[in-house]
Amino acid sequence: MTAGPGTALLMDARVRHSPEAERIDTRGEPPVWRAELPDGSTAWVASGYDAARQVLTDSGFAKPAVRGGERWTDYLAFTGKEVTDSIVRSMLNTDGDLHRQLRELGASAFTPERVRETADRAETLAETLLDEIAGRGRADLVHEFAHPFAVRAITEHLGYPPDFIRRALELRRWGPSPLFDPPGSPDRARYAADRTAMSELLHDLVAFRRGSPGPDAVSGMIARADAAGLDEGQLTSTLFLLLVSAYEPVADFLTSSLYSLWHRPDLLADPARVADGLGELLRYTSPLAATMPRFATRPMELYGAELAPGDAVIVHLALANRDPRRFTAPNRLDLDRETGQDLVFAHGPHFCLGSQFAVRLCRTALGAVLRRLPGLAAARPLDTLPWQRGSTGGITHLHVTAGLTELPVTFQPRHAVVS
Repeated sequence: MTAGPGTALLMDARVRHSPEAERIDTRGEPPVWRAELPDGSTAWVASGYDAARQVLTDSGFAKPAVRGGERWTDYLAFTGKEVTDSIVRSMLNTDGDLHRQLRELGASAFTPERVRETADRAETLAETLLDEIAGRGRADLVHEFAHPFAVRAITEHLGYPPDFIRRALELRRWGPSPLFDPPGSPDRARYAADRTAMSELLHDLVAFRRGSPGPDAVSGMIARADAAGLDEGQLTSTLFLLLVSAYEPVADFLTSSLYSLWHRPDLLADPARVADGLGELLRYTSPLAATMPRFATRPMELYGAELAPGDAVIVHLALANRDPRRFTAPNRLDLDRETGQDLVFAHGPHFCLGSQFAVRLCRTALGAVLRRLPGLAAARPLDTLPWQRGSTGGITHLHVTAGLTELPVTFQPRHAVVS
């Protein structure tokens, strides 16, 4: 069973985020289908809304890669055991009581008070970054705004000391990881080096905070992990997950939203309406487009697909959020649409615990750019803008992201805001 023709077209973010998508009708196409991975193996993809929700909530699907056998545990091994264990042992790859413990550990960093304080600081941060480019009339919004804004917002939220924030900013983007690439591929080698550097940063951060604890979130997480009997690898893996889960959706939301809005100049001309329709814009862009694989724990039938134990299932959130059986005219960006039933931040036990934090950062970033950069336009034809690998074709990475790697823009130069 393969993807239907409309589903295959919508896998391409260039199509999915343009008016061309409105002509695509996926009614009658299979909600669960097999995808061929770059190494020649296959995985099931749940792209229908109801199928996606079932996989996200049914206990018949497990997260630990060991459920998929040696092939899937090997996929995670970009690096030696020590580095791998310091990155992959978060709640993202666990179930049951351990998942609950690790989720509580991560949630401790997102208290309402901390989120409010970060939201206030994020507005100032966005203005400061835009001050640096507003007078030029030209910029790359990925490298000069989206990346530093998202990284600084989450690291400052967690209480990283300035030197560790600098180190985090110097690292290249951490996702998507080339999970499905064959061993020895250039991207796997690249990601192994990035993962090693991130592991060193996180271990250094924990060591620093053990020696100099404070009221910051990292110090609190260390104390909580120690009290719960969690080891350092589980702690650093959770810190890594918090970085990626806050950074990736925010940076990718900004770029994919602007790409989408440039196709709708009537909406772009009304920033207040865009702000009011943020929930619909999140559904339409679905910046985290797909999930980590889950593995069938027993033989089962899933919307026409016959699964065997150990079969991998990837939930394609972006396509589930375009299911015509759930949403009226799902491929149309309708800022007046009633929202709340989407799967932007997944669903069930693994629902993104930092979702409200991410939404506030998305609102701040997009609102500031539209307000401070009048006449904003892409500096290159939209169809030539570079998307992350995995955004414009088959599933090639751990997360099928929906973000641009570069976003050169022009705008009317303005003097910096004087506070």
